[in-house]
Amino acid sequence: MFFETWARSWEFAKLSYSTLWDHKHLIVFPVISSIASLMVVASFLLPLWQTGQLEAWMAAADGDGAAGQSQEVGMYVTMFLFYFCNYFVIVFFNTALVASVMRILEGEEGTIAFGLSFAIKRIHAIFGWALVSAVVGMLLKALERNDKIGRIVASLLGSAWTALTYFVVPVIVTDGVGPIEAFKRSMRTLKDTWGTALTGNFSLGTFSFLITLPVIALGVFLFMTATPVVALAVTVPLFFLTLAISSTADFIFKAYLYTYATGRALPESVDSYAMRDAFRRR
Repeated sequence: MFFETWARSWEFAKLSYSTLWDHKHLIVFPVISSIASLMVVASFLLPLWQTGQLEAWMAAADGDGAAGQSQEVGMYVTMFLFYFCNYFVIVFFNTALVASVMRILEGEEGTIAFGLSFAIKRIHAIFGWALVSAVVGMLLKALERNDKIGRIVASLLGSAWTALTYFVVPVIVTDGVGPIEAFKRSMRTLKDTWGTALTGNFSLGTFSFLITLPVIALGVFLFMTATPVVALAVTVPLFFLTLAISSTADFIFKAYLYTYATGRALPESVDSYAMRDAFRRR
């Protein structure tokens, strides 16, 4: 049973990459998301570094007393704001991507402009989910700081959170509900599709590894035959491009899964029989 499900999920993974090949503009969303995330990092990191606040926080982490506690409060507040801004950017562009994919599955044009305008319409839901994600991220970070056991627990809880929120973005796209209801609907859908989602992600990961191998090989070759500067200038952009491709394919896969799991129509080219078998209730 597992191998049959895995084989179907492998086909779904190929379907995701095929959709990306036919609609290459979809890769623009993760590219813009990455650039925006880097801008968020810079907007927080550079002022903190220039004002010496980073050094002050590092010193406070090793010290005691009221001054240290005051610095720690400021550090956590800033960290929360950073988490929120970063999650907001990521969820915004992922929502735009999934909206465009679902538009394509309906036989319409899922353009970049459509995706961005749709995400703006869902801004309230994106804001709410970014807020919840930031709170969860802070709680997990606090657990990690305790001890070795805390880090293990945080890792387990983080993995569980990632799994349970697998379909949150598609829920935001289709329903535009608040963060709590989006989380509940994601869990309900995951309950019916966990086997396909799990093995499908595995097959997508395999694809990602395969398309990364030539980049790694090229990097090794350039390091051996050219200067490190040339090697990095060529391989680093290609590496990030493969990451963008993998991220886009992952959300295309989620869109396919969620579309069928919730009873929505898929293109005629998709094997409905295979889909029906994949989503048998467990």
